[in-house]
Amino acid sequence: MEEPWKDFDFDDDNDSPGSSGPAAPPPPLESAAVAAYVMVDDADALDCSVCCLPLKPPIFQCDVGHVVCSPCRDKLRGSGKCHLCGTATGDYRRCHAMERLVESIRFPYPYAVHGCTAMPAYCHKQSHRQSCPHAPCRCPGKDCGFIGSSAMLLDHFAGAHGWPCTTRTRAGKTCRCSIRLSDGFNFLLTELSGDGEGGDHSAAIPSNKYLFLLNVARQQEVGRAISVLLVGRKPASKALKCVLTYSRRHHDDSEHQKFLGSHLLQSEINVGCWDLSTGLPSAKDCFQFIVPDFVLGGDKENDIQVKISISVVDLE
Repeated sequence: MEEPWKDFDFDDDNDSPGSSGPAAPPPPLESAAVAAYVMVDDADALDCSVCCLPLKPPIFQCDVGHVVCSPCRDKLRGSGKCHLCGTATGDYRRCHAMERLVESIRFPYPYAVHGCTAMPAYCHKQSHRQSCPHAPCRCPGKDCGFIGSSAMLLDHFAGAHGWPCTTRTRAGKTCRCSIRLSDGFNFLLTELSGDGEGGDHSAAIPSNKYLFLLNVARQQEVGRAISVLLVGRKPASKALKCVLTYSRRHHDDSEHQKFLGSHLLQSEINVGCWDLSTGLPSAKDCFQFIVPDFVLGGDKENDIQVKISISVVDLE
């Protein structure tokens, strides 16, 4: 069995005013320093009148000027007329002016109070909302109503509840470390960063912080069951893979401590995301890494030391 930590060292966890000349041409929209804002009351004008979702390129219009998004244009094409004015269209035409407009309008994001500095275009607000790592999450503690970003949660977990929290920073897209797990909630904050792969060092991969919950539960007559969840959200274009490994060497009780054998347990987990707004998922909905009592031996009443390898995988 290939060891994901091979050839890597593990940490030992002990826990000016303008000129009077001719006006310069305006900068391209994507590099403009000043962005336009819209009030919520005006935002409907930037939504498709059919599906009511934000308009994004390509955008189409009838001869009168009523606009629709591309998917809705395809649905209406068979009717041969505009859904609003009834004008015969034959086919909708591209509306390049509206495309430039929706790509240039930016808006302050509601998660700014939690540390989000992004200013996404209006047409991308929904995708950003679904993947923003600063979206607030709830504390999983019983009767605890604390809500905050991942960074705020980590401080809250350690300060208010005393749950074990570990932070690891690694260059590249993989974090490998050794961590001691107690019964109940354990948290691992990883920050992964590094240069682009494939020799393109001009495209730097930004640092990304991921907060993981490792929940250790004792199962009677079985052993320890460990589940892994990402607290918060991840970009839709990425997946998170986690490999958990437990190993133990066994010796007899004689004076010479004769080596009897060893156990090596390993599982690969496709890590799911959870904002904890509805509590923790049930055990049956989580892939669990099982460490049997007979493998733990005399350590079955103590914390257990596991090796963990977490990788970010690009899906696109």
